[in-house]
Amino acid sequence: MNIILLYAQLMKIIMALLQVYVWIILAYCVASMAVGFGILDIRNNRFLMSAFTTLVRLVEPVLRPIRAILPDMGALDLSPLILLLLIEYGIPYLLRMIFRLIYSSQGL
Repeated sequence: MNIILLYAQLMKIIMALLQVYVWIILAYCVASMAVGFGILDIRNNRFLMSAFTTLVRLVEPVLRPIRAILPDMGALDLSPLILLLLIEYGIPYLLRMIFRLIYSSQGL
C-alpha cells in the first residue's frame, strides 16, 4: 500500500507543477497577442519587457519542437493548444501507465 500512497502524492505534486506551467502558457499566449496587436508596448516599459522575456524563455523551448512537427499555417499558431492538450491528457495517461508497469513488476 505504501507505493500507492507514494504514487498518489507524487502525482499530486507533478499535476500541481503542470497546472502552474499551464498558467504560464496561458499568460504567454495573452501577452504575445497583446504585444502583437499593439496593446502592450514592451519597448518602453522595462518591467513588461522582462516579464514577457521570462515568459518567452519558459514557453518557447517547449513549443519549438511542436512547431517543427505542425505544418505552417501562416499567422495561426496552434502549438500552445497542442501543448495544453498534451499536458492535460497525455502526461496523466503516461504517468498512469508508468505506475501500472511499476505496480505490476513488483507483484503487488
